[in-house]
Amino acid sequence: MRKRAPHSILALLAVIFFIGCKASFFVAFNGGTSTLFVRVTDAKPALPYGTEAVYITFEDFFVHREGGEWISLPLAQIPYAVDLLEFHSGKTTTLIQPVSLESGTYDRIRMSIGSAAVLRDGNFYSVAIPSGNLVIEIDFFFDLEDDRTLDLTIDFDLSQSLKLFQTPVASSYQLRPVLHVNQTETAATIHGEISAETFAEYSSEEATVSLFVDKDLSGDLSAGDEEYTRVVVEKDSPVFTIFWLVPEQGYTIQIEMDGTGPPEFEQFAFPADLQKGDSFELNHSSPI
Repeated sequence: MRKRAPHSILALLAVIFFIGCKASFFVAFNGGTSTLFVRVTDAKPALPYGTEAVYITFEDFFVHREGGEWISLPLAQIPYAVDLLEFHSGKTTTLIQPVSLESGTYDRIRMSIGSAAVLRDGNFYSVAIPSGNLVIEIDFFFDLEDDRTLDLTIDFDLSQSLKLFQTPVASSYQLRPVLHVNQTETAATIHGEISAETFAEYSSEEATVSLFVDKDLSGDLSAGDEEYTRVVVEKDSPVFTIFWLVPEQGYTIQIEMDGTGPPEFEQFAFPADLQKGDSFELNHSSPI
């Protein structure tokens, strides 16, 4: 039965001792009269079964002042390795120690990744990174005002960033980061629960929740819409929350129970349903 709601890893191991943060950069800039915090995080991502850890090693971090220059911010450790799977479900971690930063408008964030690795079923797998040292640049405007603090969160979406290539004799991974940036205090969330009856109906131990940005606000999935993230919901932990969403934007939420055919549940969230800091309840707060 289809339910539809109307709207609404190198020397990899040489750096493992640095590990201490999975999906959340906590960057603090204490600059004169301005303070900036930047965090990194991830949802509970949809990854191949048996994945125990995903190590990402960051080598530098910059912010760009509008009409000015790139400003290098010191990492808490150099290099800085993070097991992203330790930080999900709203958890975050420190990437940058407090530094001075001039007040004003900033329009870009840049960071480089030196290496990555996956621990799966007790085995380490190296992760290919394009060009060896991947530089990620994100367009994101933010204002640092005098005597004010700004807190940013970077959502490193492993569901879309990490690709597995598997043959009968070997497995390999590639990393192409997909990142979302948000002001921490204004980020929105989507909350839901899948009932025991629904898991039983489809003889499923887990469900996949996919979230799409509904660009045309059609209330349905269309060609121009983009996948924002995916999370896995297990039968034994049926309550879930999708964190770090850009507010005042339309989203289509789909839930697949058996991985075949159309989604078993779909609901649209209007921009008005996800105001700054809001949490949107799927299925009118009733178990799906």
